[in-house]
Amino acid sequence: MRTELTNLLPLLVALLLVAAREAWYAHRRHLVNRALHEARRPLQAIALALPAGPGRMTPALPVWQAIRALGEVDRQVNGGAPDQIRPEPIACRLMTEACVRRWQSRARMAGGGIEMRWTGPEALVTGDPAVLSGAIENLIVNAIEHGGPRIMVRVLVIGRRLRIEVTDDGQEKRSPDRYGNPSEVMAKLRGSQRHGHGLAVVREVAREHDGRFEIEIGSGGSTATLTLPCLTRITASAPGLVGIEG
Repeated sequence: MRTELTNLLPLLVALLLVAAREAWYAHRRHLVNRALHEARRPLQAIALALPAGPGRMTPALPVWQAIRALGEVDRQVNGGAPDQIRPEPIACRLMTEACVRRWQSRARMAGGGIEMRWTGPEALVTGDPAVLSGAIENLIVNAIEHGGPRIMVRVLVIGRRLRIEVTDDGQEKRSPDRYGNPSEVMAKLRGSQRHGHGLAVVREVAREHDGRFEIEIGSGGSTATLTLPCLTRITASAPGLVGIEG
């Protein structure tokens, strides 16, 4: 009898460890759900208090983006179906200008600024405004944090393709001690560890919208390019610099 109990001891220990781990996970899940609840409520209140606009291109868009991200955390913790993309026609120039305007003050705090140049006719992309805005903003924030100080957002409409380029002159800011050579930076941006999460989001958005994402990093800076299918309007815009004030 004692021999049988001795043989069962490792199994009992393993079961106790599994039970303790599950209890710990349940406790952490409870804490995460409570934090999600407390974070979502004030965000919803802020979004509802902001002025509305046509479609979903409103001043509240960044708040709704945060609410959406919290919803994804909720699904990862508790399960559930992901949000479905609800495509709608998006005025690309208006969307891109809004993205630049939202991050202009952040670029200035970093000692630089953002300029935008639109070349070609007005363009419409069919997609999710919040998701596409998030992709463009990820490129801008990445340029601010890892490049800079001056950032140029160029948009070219060629046929049925919209090409959004975010370029920084990172040579002045980037140093070997902090960022390494271009190949090391690229390896980090493509890595699966704590680097390149924003760019991974952009790649996923490009795939979901039948587009393409590319990035080039050199000693003089980097250029990230998001290409999307689009429709053009008849009235062409005069090419040139578009001033975006924060």
